[in-house]
Amino acid sequence: MLRAIAVLEHFLAARRIDIDSRLECGDLLSVAEVEGLMRSSRQSLAELGSETTVSCTHRKKQVQPKEAVRSRPVGQHLKEVAPQVASTRLLYIRSYLAWLVDDRRSRNGVSNAFVARLQSASEITLKALESRMRYSPAASIGVEREGLSGRQVQELLRVTDPSCVENPWRDEHTRHRNALLVRWLLNLGLRIGEALGVRNSDIDSRLGEVTIHRRADDPGDPRRNQPQSKTRARVLQLQRNLLAQTNSYILDHRSGLPKSRTHGFLFAASRSGMPLTVAAAEKVFEVLRGACPELPKDLSPHSLRHTWNDEFSRQMDAARVAPAEEQKYRSYLMGWSSTSDQAAVYTRRHIRRKAREASLAMQESLLAEGDEDE
Repeated sequence: MLRAIAVLEHFLAARRIDIDSRLECGDLLSVAEVEGLMRSSRQSLAELGSETTVSCTHRKKQVQPKEAVRSRPVGQHLKEVAPQVASTRLLYIRSYLAWLVDDRRSRNGVSNAFVARLQSASEITLKALESRMRYSPAASIGVEREGLSGRQVQELLRVTDPSCVENPWRDEHTRHRNALLVRWLLNLGLRIGEALGVRNSDIDSRLGEVTIHRRADDPGDPRRNQPQSKTRARVLQLQRNLLAQTNSYILDHRSGLPKSRTHGFLFAASRSGMPLTVAAAEKVFEVLRGACPELPKDLSPHSLRHTWNDEFSRQMDAARVAPAEEQKYRSYLMGWSSTSDQAAVYTRRHIRRKAREASLAMQESLLAEGDEDE
């Protein structure tokens, strides 16, 4: 998800597009700009970074000397990512832009005329993005990334247990912090930016609750790239054991770090005691991917959000909750607006899984009947 947003940011910077100003005027991206964004989605971040640096540094169009063009090796092309990666980037970019539109549309004081203009502009952009995701076979059949299996979840919890001999970290604080971070993401379905934005004061131990806030451009956050929360503020319950583990981490491990008392953020860096960065959190999952072959090769913080949604679907099925009610519950817990279509994505995926299971059960039943006839 973060890489997809980075692609979008590089593209907007290179084209000098102020997306906030566009939204204020009721506009988004043109079809021609979507074409350019599609090309950017196929490039590696390194290539995009170099292009953005050049475009931001030079205000006038730069013309390459003929000698430079002639000296370029024949057949040299920009490095491109796999089609599935590019398609996934566009999928996340589309979801992010849809969220920006929903957020702008839901603000107070917005006129009906503005809403109509923004709705029309967003439909053009989002439909153009959707149609361009279909060059990937995975996207064309509606395949979304799924969460971890039950066995993989157990392996993840086992290897991140601070007492496990196979835990890849040696430092005691790092072991306890990473174990807690994994459990927060897995149990609450948070985005990594939301988890890293939680302050100790957001946790109410008496009620067993945590408030997930939106703190854009927080003056109390010393991180250069502040973790951003794209979702709505909400209150979530903390399971008793998770609350106990959180309090233990704060009192027994975090409190002894240098500079940990200069800020109130829950997750801290082991050496400095300063708030944990997104890059450092992603490194945790990179280490886990290398240390544990049984975990998915694409394991990331967002994988655990998908895992939460898979488990939530199973819980709703077991409780026989109506689909409309399930969508409302999921939207609140995930921090989506009631009009967002994000909840439906997970519902459709769960329906497909149930359909596959029913199909297999039917096939096995038919085969068993055939064997009996013989």
